[in-house]
Amino acid sequence: MNQYRSSQNQWPESFDPSADRHTRRAQRTRDLMLTTMYQLALEKDYREITIQDLLDRSGVARSTFYAHFRDKEDLLVAGYGVMGEPVVKPGMSHGQPRMVLDVCGWLFAATRTHAALTTSLMGGASREIVLAHLENLLIIQVRGHLKRYGAYEADELRGEIAVRSLVGGLLAIWVWWVRQNYCYSPARVSDAFNGLMSEGVWPGGAADTISSGAAKTS
Repeated sequence: MNQYRSSQNQWPESFDPSADRHTRRAQRTRDLMLTTMYQLALEKDYREITIQDLLDRSGVARSTFYAHFRDKEDLLVAGYGVMGEPVVKPGMSHGQPRMVLDVCGWLFAATRTHAALTTSLMGGASREIVLAHLENLLIIQVRGHLKRYGAYEADELRGEIAVRSLVGGLLAIWVWWVRQNYCYSPARVSDAFNGLMSEGVWPGGAADTISSGAAKTS
């Protein structure tokens, strides 16, 4: 349906063109600041980047910057919003059909796309900020997935242990992978991780079963 009233050439009552322009302008400003932060992070240590550096490079006014972000850490964290969300797809776990949250494939593919930036951020003072926010983001996603499919409320303790076991393991693998300069493809890492989480498939082809709570997280 056309969003305009063609007969009268007027905006619909529910549409505010000035608000829409403001939203687009605000998003362009945020995108510009994120791009500027990424550019500077490739050039110098995160600790050396100042708000003034960001303003000088982007041409954005100080008041405009603080209208969108509290500080440079807030700007850094905002970058994770552009990663989107992991897909949910049909899968199997212990011979039973399940809806699988491919959080591993999503995380590793997004990281590989921005490998140079990730290497820079993980090598400096921003490392703890990145890891803390990434952990929180993954916990929210995995817990939400379990709740959505009724696997959390049935046993909250086991559900929370499953969430944190999966996220902790995934982050440990991710840090190792980054340190190893992305030595395996995201698809290969994801297949191995999901196989272990879903079916308890260990190296050598041996099949075993890990804790039922953790297995359900896939």
